[in-house]
Amino acid sequence: MAHTSNPWKMPWHLVLIFFFLSAGILILGYLYYEHQAAHFHRQMMAQLNAIADLKVKQIVAWRQERMHDAMLMYDDPIFAAEMQEWLYGKAPPGQKEEILHRLRGLKQDMYVGIKLLDSQGKMLLAIPDTSGDLTPLVKGMVHKALSSGKVIFSDLHLNPEKKIRLDLVVPLHFNKDGLEIYVGVVILNVDPYTLLYPLIESWPTPSPTGEFTLVRREGNDILYLNELRHRKETALVLRIPLTEKLVPAINAALGKEEIIQGIDYRGVPVLAATRTIPDSPWFLTSKVDLSEVSAPLGDRFYLMAVFMLALIASSGLGMAYFWRNRDALFYRQQYEAERERRDLAQRYEYLAKNANDIILIIDKDLKIVEANDLAISSYGYPREEFFHLHLAELYPPGHFTGGETPLPEMQTQNGQTFETVHRRRDGTTFPVAISSTELELNGNKLYQQIIRNMTKSQAREKALLESEERLRFLSSQLLMVQENERRRISKELHDELGLSLTVLKFQLSALNAKLAKEKKGLRTELQSLLHYLDGVIEDVRRLSWDLSPGALEELGFAAAIKNLLKDFSKHCDISWSRAEIDELNDSFSPLAQVNIYRIFQESLANIGRHAQASQITVSIMKSDTSVSFTVEDNGRGFEMSEVFARRGKEKGIGLAAMQERARLVGGFLKIWSKPGAGTKIIFTIPMEKDGVNVAALPPPAG
Repeated sequence: MAHTSNPWKMPWHLVLIFFFLSAGILILGYLYYEHQAAHFHRQMMAQLNAIADLKVKQIVAWRQERMHDAMLMYDDPIFAAEMQEWLYGKAPPGQKEEILHRLRGLKQDMYVGIKLLDSQGKMLLAIPDTSGDLTPLVKGMVHKALSSGKVIFSDLHLNPEKKIRLDLVVPLHFNKDGLEIYVGVVILNVDPYTLLYPLIESWPTPSPTGEFTLVRREGNDILYLNELRHRKETALVLRIPLTEKLVPAINAALGKEEIIQGIDYRGVPVLAATRTIPDSPWFLTSKVDLSEVSAPLGDRFYLMAVFMLALIASSGLGMAYFWRNRDALFYRQQYEAERERRDLAQRYEYLAKNANDIILIIDKDLKIVEANDLAISSYGYPREEFFHLHLAELYPPGHFTGGETPLPEMQTQNGQTFETVHRRRDGTTFPVAISSTELELNGNKLYQQIIRNMTKSQAREKALLESEERLRFLSSQLLMVQENERRRISKELHDELGLSLTVLKFQLSALNAKLAKEKKGLRTELQSLLHYLDGVIEDVRRLSWDLSPGALEELGFAAAIKNLLKDFSKHCDISWSRAEIDELNDSFSPLAQVNIYRIFQESLANIGRHAQASQITVSIMKSDTSVSFTVEDNGRGFEMSEVFARRGKEKGIGLAAMQERARLVGGFLKIWSKPGAGTKIIFTIPMEKDGVNVAALPPPAG
């Protein structure tokens, strides 16, 4: 058949797919880029916070070291006393040199100069030896130190030589007769270019724009205290008004400790972390240019753009390839489907031809359209005639009345198996089991019937039922013969052997009475023999009782059951109701009573031999037509499948014999057990009145 589609027709569905796929790629790329940007931004913020905290700790440590040096001198009253002696001319020779040596040792590389002043502010010594008056700022700090008695840590300032310095003014004092005497001060001159500025200007990681700025507030401005990375000679020179809120250093001077984006002193966008230096008027800002923060994103953006373009191009090529090969794929699928259909048809034909069941295909009008060879041979029709038959013609005449057909029966039993009777061509019939399934082929409704000839199966089932009935009859006869034989043996044990043993006991007793008193040894042996004979007589009585429960005839059914339970309660805790048992005396025939007694006896014997139980419960439930007995223990239980698998090899009554005894009197017995969960035996026996069962019990389900 010619293919009439136009290969150059625009496949709009593929165009739409390509459009949505490309849009999805772009959206995903944009979302990924935004995620990466936020991730880099968070990383840089965390890094700036960590760097700012580290730098604050370093500056605080540097200030504490300077204060420590000052406190060493502040807390040295001996040095203050020596200085007073030198001032008043009472010092021994060489005292001045020792003072100078002490000051030179303190100077080293940490201080650019040390000055020693008396209590009036007059300079006494200087290292290096320089002359010149003190600036008003320094004089004020000297006065404040002497009046307050505390070390004064000055801020960064310009000295007379226009150099940036930082001073520590240390008052020298000692205690005499309870009075605090101040003899002078020591001024430690710090050059911030030696250690402080290098400490501030060092960025801990490679960064082209990373920078620390140290500022303090002066009126309505902030003053930069250190040399800046991107602008020279700005220390104590560069000022910015507090109104410039976008400058991160302004926010630092306002006491805000945060991560902000702003404009630095160059007018460049930056990301900055602001901090306050504890115990000082200083504020620190650590910042990097936003261009540095976004630089890795630029490289990532180009890679993502190339990758997304490659994905879009690949999807476009895939769509084009799909478009190019759609016809070939369609024809290939058609060819494969046709080949599979032929293969399936051949396999179905082979299976149907060699199947052991009759297979029919029927149309919606119930005409036979297909059948296997077994169907032809089973019904006895020629093949051509068979394919013109109506399904109703396979049923015996009169099977369907009033114009009925097998269709309702087929529809209600769809997918299930039902049994009926079919008719051959010669008029003979045979039983069948039919499984009917509704099919649809090329839009046509069909029915498939798989029909099994049940003639042989029913014959086998009948033979099996007859065999089972014979086995049950033989089993019941065997149990009755066994019970009669036990009764005979019990009677002989009781009447003959028991009587003989009793006579023997009387004779031995008479012989013992005739012995002379001096024959004590012989009398002792006779006493032992009589005691042993009593035990033998008791064993014979017990064996006779076990073989045939005489209490059933002598005392009645209820008393016999109670005696059995009472004897067993000597060995195990057993709970039962006397009132329930007393009501059963007239409910069963003698045969049923014996079998119920035997089931109780075997149940208790099995518990005693195998269960290792500490508690047994016996319950009786009486209805209008039957009585259910339950014997339950808390013993170790057993796996029922294993026990029933080997029960044919066991001796004695066993579980199978218990079940057979229940069937013998029209009842049934059920056993539940599980390892570790005990065992429960329930047997239900129909009651009898005048030798007739009140109700026939059905076998238990499951």
